[in-house]
Amino acid sequence: MIDIILIQPKAGPYDMLGARVPYGLLSIASIPHRKGYKIKIIDQRTDHLWEKTLIESLKQNPICVGITCMTGGQIRYALHAAKIVRENSKSPIVWGGVHPSLLPSQTLENPYVDIIVVKEGDNSFLEVIEAIKNKKPLSKIKGIWYKENGKIFSTPEREFIKNLDTLPEIPYELIDTEKYASLHLEEGRSLDFITSRGCPFNCSFCYNQFFNKSRWRAMSAKESVKRLAKVVRKYNIKAIYFQDDNFCANIERLKEICKGIIDEKLNIIWGTLGLRIDTAMKMDDEVLNLMVKSGCRNVDIGAESGSQEILDMIDKKIKVQEIINANRKLSKYPFIIKYTFMIGFPGETDKQVMQTVNLALKLCKENKNAYTPFAVYTPYPGTTLYHKASKAGFTPPKRFEDWADFSIDNWALYFKSWNQKSRIRRLNSISFTSLFSNKNIIYKINKPLTRFLFSLYYPFARFRFKFNFHTLPIESMLGRVVLKHF
Repeated sequence: MIDIILIQPKAGPYDMLGARVPYGLLSIASIPHRKGYKIKIIDQRTDHLWEKTLIESLKQNPICVGITCMTGGQIRYALHAAKIVRENSKSPIVWGGVHPSLLPSQTLENPYVDIIVVKEGDNSFLEVIEAIKNKKPLSKIKGIWYKENGKIFSTPEREFIKNLDTLPEIPYELIDTEKYASLHLEEGRSLDFITSRGCPFNCSFCYNQFFNKSRWRAMSAKESVKRLAKVVRKYNIKAIYFQDDNFCANIERLKEICKGIIDEKLNIIWGTLGLRIDTAMKMDDEVLNLMVKSGCRNVDIGAESGSQEILDMIDKKIKVQEIINANRKLSKYPFIIKYTFMIGFPGETDKQVMQTVNLALKLCKENKNAYTPFAVYTPYPGTTLYHKASKAGFTPPKRFEDWADFSIDNWALYFKSWNQKSRIRRLNSISFTSLFSNKNIIYKINKPLTRFLFSLYYPFARFRFKFNFHTLPIESMLGRVVLKHF
């Protein structure tokens, strides 16, 4: 018996790196799972016969089908799944995730969308399930949008969950953990783990402004370690990736978690998505040595730009010199450091782009464990900078399905932008070669074939990026064509 089907769509080209656990689906499944609902998770990335699996599962007449998606190509795969649901079942289709939360009204105009759970969906989704099951009105449920008799309705916003310790444990048992990996730092299984939500900062390009209202909420260190220990031992995990937006926001809490990992003798290595430059500058030797002793081998840091004018424009609240100083400080420790950068902002000059490239090269020169992937700025809805982009000439897609072509890799080539196409191609070449120009990135690549292809392209990519040689960027143009059909 299946009560609820949850679908994880493909993400497109990024699936070539490997599949991380569908953490968002596991999170919203946790409360219904604890209440005894039978949940089936179908992951397009790991089930090559997912269509057959979905059609067979629909024969059990589930209460509803849930689908998550981000802005971009994932929408195309999600809509394909929703179409199969509609053609084979009368079960309502409930959407969630970042993009439907950002643009709920436009999303609901699509015929394959019935209900949207907006933002934090833990409690809202359970109430939707029970309302559908018991044939009760949706209007009393906070935090949703829905269609009724062809009209679109919304309900009052739901309050954030204040105490994350009260949430159930993530039900990893709903998936086959052997099919997923997060870090390729050593042999053995690796998984994602999240201990907090949101970020207290207000960077003008980030979805957190809208989705979490620039607030940070965290599970207690004690509860985080308790749950982590259970997962590590149950699934024989060797590496953990803390995918919190700002895992290190509270340094004292971070210290407690590190001490807990050591005291529990978990013997893991770990990395984290969430460390800021200003936080790194506040860390003393005690904190950094605790991180090393507890197994930290990777930190991701948003450096964003080598231009102070751009850093100020995006409200990053850091200085270029602080980035340099933090890198020198961290170079003394065995962390692989991923500094992420963006180029192509509205109003950004070629000089400012080169300031960013030069800073990236400097960071790698001064820290053998650093690498610096670039992305071309993408104007995501719900952010402050999105409005600036619109004023600069960007015209957003008019329909939900059109956002499927809004890829981080090629949106500026297919939608109106403030950049000329020749400049866009140059920016894309800088971004493309940055991904392959440093061998430190290899720990992020879990698929053997992709690792092999990386080794072949690495020398040429390094030459292009290091010497700013982006004339006739044939491989990046070809790469986009191939990846568009991935």
